[in-house]
Amino acid sequence: MRFLISNDDGMYAPGLLALYQALSAIAEVVVVVPMTEHSGCGSALSISTPLYTQQLDSGFIAVNGSPADCVYLALHELYPDTQFDCVITGINSGANLGQDVLFSGTFGAALTAQLLGIPAIATSLVGGGTKSSAQEQVSQYQLAANEIIKLLIETPILDICKNLPYHVLNVNIPDVHSADDIKGRKITSLGHKQMVRPVHQVVDPRGREAYWLSLRKQPCEMPMDKQSESLQTDDQAVAAGYISLSPVRLHHTPTAALNALSELAL
Repeated sequence: MRFLISNDDGMYAPGLLALYQALSAIAEVVVVVPMTEHSGCGSALSISTPLYTQQLDSGFIAVNGSPADCVYLALHELYPDTQFDCVITGINSGANLGQDVLFSGTFGAALTAQLLGIPAIATSLVGGGTKSSAQEQVSQYQLAANEIIKLLIETPILDICKNLPYHVLNVNIPDVHSADDIKGRKITSLGHKQMVRPVHQVVDPRGREAYWLSLRKQPCEMPMDKQSESLQTDDQAVAAGYISLSPVRLHHTPTAALNALSELAL
């Protein structure tokens, strides 16, 4: 097998290293990533500025652009003759649940791969180890990477993805400290929750008024008696300790919408 990896957390992100090390044990892996963090950039492409690449000692290729730039450049120019079985992005530092996929650079890079005809999986670690020590963060990302490998080798998920054009599989690993704490895997739909405070008004060090955008939402509260087979949304699944697998379809115009609009007198 042969995989292309990218992310939106930059070339030194612990999730990237954990994913690379785990995947390298089962396949050939190529890494093309942004030089710096590009969280929240979606599938933006740099079409008004040039891109530069840098070969790192690790063998990774770093690009002064977005995650989507990295995948676009890798598939069209850096490795045009390489047949990748899948593009896997992440492991993202923090969840990519519900409507957040529209803004996520991790998801945007996977989307770019699918639009170019390559199966794609976007992966994220809920919590991202932000409340842990450096060593605990490494351990949590390793746990998440191991779960991704199990998904690839224990299930036919890769073959299924290859037969689902214009779909990205969005995977979220719950914030747990041990693999024993993971209750299983759930096929889920994307949830939708209101933002807690979408915009923060601040004053910068020079006294200028500024605005800081936020995607933070209310935590998902799942009563114990609700943690059952009825789980359907991604946020509910990870809150209950399950790995969430959400197939997200792209490039799709719903028939119902076409029919409704076609009745308009335009």
